[in-house]
Amino acid sequence: MNTVLRLTMTFSSISFFLIIYLVHNKIDFIPIISEKLKFSFIIYFFYIFIPFVLGFFSILISKLLSYSEIKKVNSIETANNDFLANYLAFFFVALSIDDLLTFWIVIGITTLFTFFSRVSYFNPVFLVFGFNFYYVQTGENVKIMLISKQKLRNPDEFSSMQVRRINDYTFMET
Repeated sequence: MNTVLRLTMTFSSISFFLIIYLVHNKIDFIPIISEKLKFSFIIYFFYIFIPFVLGFFSILISKLLSYSEIKKVNSIETANNDFLANYLAFFFVALSIDDLLTFWIVIGITTLFTFFSRVSYFNPVFLVFGFNFYYVQTGENVKIMLISKQKLRNPDEFSSMQVRRINDYTFMET
């Protein structure tokens, strides 16, 4: 189940790259709808929902992972803004590529690197769904990434939390 979740999170994360490319190059996969409605931009709105649907599925799949408990934390730091530069880079790269072959090579490499890194767990769609990203140093002095809907500020006010284990260093409260 963990691999399915990682794949879903990876595709959800990089799907913005694909959406920007499709819109920038005016690629319409469903021209019949555009012609009937006389508005091609409706297809682009459909494209925008793809990352949100994939993000929603990621949250649902994460509920099937095994439980862990975080009992005590020594430090908490927000990580919400740490990865936004990566996503801005996706947008600029997607806007600069006009060749379809180059696009598929770049998206393939990006998918591969995102899948094997922890970056795939950061997804701006999760921010829209109310999740926050934190670097937390546990009572055992292990630094983990915690994805939670709670507002965590002070380690002294932290209470024990049931989370789902994505991997040894990433946990999600669902």
